[in-house]
Amino acid sequence: MNQDHKVLAVGCGPFLLSLIASLLESGLCKFHVLITDSVLTDRQRLAKLVEQFYRTDPETSIEEIPFQKDKAEYLHEVIKPFQTILYVSQEGDIKELRSIHTICREEKKMFISAICIGQSGLVGPMVKPGVEGCWESSWRRIHRTALYKKMQLSAFSSAAGALLANIIVFELLKAVMRATESELKHNFFLLDMDTLEGDVHFFVPHPLVNERVSAKWVLDINQRVEQDAGNSDPDVLLQFFYQMTSAVSGIFQIWEEGDLTQLPLSQCRVQVADLLSEGPADLMNDIVCSEFTHKEARREAGLVGVEAYISRMTRLLVTSLHYNQKIVPGMIKPQEFVAFGAGETFAEGVCRGLQKCLNEELIKRHSNQTHSLKQVQLDAIEDKQCEYYWNALSKMQATPKIGLGENVFGFPVLYVGSGGYWYSCVGLNMTIALRNAMKQALRQVQNQTVCFAPQGIKDSLVDIEKVTPLNLVIRSFKNTTAQSEVLQTSLSILALNNKHLYVFDLELEPFLKNEPVKVFGMLLREDVC
Repeated sequence: MNQDHKVLAVGCGPFLLSLIASLLESGLCKFHVLITDSVLTDRQRLAKLVEQFYRTDPETSIEEIPFQKDKAEYLHEVIKPFQTILYVSQEGDIKELRSIHTICREEKKMFISAICIGQSGLVGPMVKPGVEGCWESSWRRIHRTALYKKMQLSAFSSAAGALLANIIVFELLKAVMRATESELKHNFFLLDMDTLEGDVHFFVPHPLVNERVSAKWVLDINQRVEQDAGNSDPDVLLQFFYQMTSAVSGIFQIWEEGDLTQLPLSQCRVQVADLLSEGPADLMNDIVCSEFTHKEARREAGLVGVEAYISRMTRLLVTSLHYNQKIVPGMIKPQEFVAFGAGETFAEGVCRGLQKCLNEELIKRHSNQTHSLKQVQLDAIEDKQCEYYWNALSKMQATPKIGLGENVFGFPVLYVGSGGYWYSCVGLNMTIALRNAMKQALRQVQNQTVCFAPQGIKDSLVDIEKVTPLNLVIRSFKNTTAQSEVLQTSLSILALNNKHLYVFDLELEPFLKNEPVKVFGMLLREDVC
């Protein structure tokens, strides 16, 4: 190894001694040491270690730099002359690590760290000028459950310390000698301190660390629909969701069927890491999505997961918008509902977001009024999904009852009565409304849970008007191919009901820029024109 490369080893205790031993064994005989806690560090052992290597290499020289605690300016001056800073902490001192990491970023130094925390040893990522990933991003990405698997903390062992120290030095050698690319350039290494098993894990740079949080208004929705029109590949989208999933550092902690029952509805569970966690990442509540086929359930779970992930930054995104009275009249109020929609196309994303806006209005109405329905007689069900749901409900309980509620801003609201409850849904068209209402009813029966959903209403709270039933035909509808038409029709319905949909584009995550999923924010307001 090039002896001219200036290395500073920082830390204390047995872990620091392991790092020093590993550096000496690698052939680096001259470097500096900053001991952050003299009490925990066995100086006699350190002296013996240096003496041992001095016998075989008289050029061995380790120079100690005195440490001044809680003096950031002093640390700046200490770090400046060095090219690489290696930091270890067996006590998991995050505050100290963050301080040194920040200085290294500012001074453009290479930085590699290893800490013991919970039941794990964490190495990396390698931080160096020109590399986007940094320790702060990895810390916000790694899941708390990956570090703390049990209540009792694992004791530091010399074997674990030596292993982690060797990894640091090995990555340093690769970086300095430029023989091969460092594995920790966009990754970190996680070691189980009890079993000494470990692996390298990829992480995506965090938008709140890199200040990638902004949004801008979409000026012309119709023009954007035409620009983004194109064929989608569901397999590419599912592969993308797979890449987002990791039990250690993924945006999705879980994206799988697991032990969920798969008949009559196919089901998939998704659990998302909280974007606002300052590190390690806490997990949001899991969400179960139920659809017609397994592929549709996985697709829906992935899109719902992305929407849940982005929605945590609603306030930050809203405050980044530039207000122009010609585009959006008035500021967005704190209590105003902002929806996020994800999709493979602009039209799909906006349709999903609009559906959320309508659902929110329906929930408000459920809490403020009684439910008066018009009885519906289905003359024909031409949609295969609706027909399947209808037959499944009929076999599992009894023939469901259908009711038509008061529309929401011109969009139909259908109720499905089954098992003592009525399940309601507003849809962008009649077919969507019936599909989603019947899926609610089926999910209730399939998962054998007590109804807590806002749209689930007891029979006694629903009043069926005693008039001649309305006759309806449920037309066939394909989710993905007809999104542009549905959006155009929906915008016309909103205009007729004096409503306007304001849409904004998100610019916050590198992984969303050139990927098969797009996310948009939106709010629904009275049209002031």
